[in-house]
Amino acid sequence: MFNWFRHKAMDRELTQILDRHQQVRRDATDIREYLLRVLADNRNDSEKFSDEALERAAELIEQVGPGAFYWMTDIAAQMVLLSEATLRGFATNVSVELGAAATAEEIVEKVVQLP
Repeated sequence: MFNWFRHKAMDRELTQILDRHQQVRRDATDIREYLLRVLADNRNDSEKFSDEALERAAELIEQVGPGAFYWMTDIAAQMVLLSEATLRGFATNVSVELGAAATAEEIVEKVVQLP
C-alpha cells in the first residue's frame, strides 16, 4: 500500500515537472515570436512603440513576469557581443553555423534556443 502512494506521489511530481517545462517552452516561444515581430516591424518601417506592440509587451511581462524583461535584455546583450566579435574579425558559433548571409531572423532563431 505504501508503494502505491509513493508511486502516485512520484507520478504527480513528474507531471508537475513536465507541465512546468511545457509552460517555460511556451513562454520562451512567445518571447522569441515577439522579438521576431519587432524585427519585422523594423524591416517594414512600421510604427515603433505602437499601442498594439506595447500591449503585447505588457501581456508578455504579465505572463512571464520580470524574467521576460531580463531574458529579452540578455538576448540583446548576446547579440551586441556577437556584433562586436564580428566587427573585430572574430568568428562566433553563430557566424560559423549560419554563415555571412544570415538574416536577423535566423540569428534570433539561433541565439534564442528553446529549452
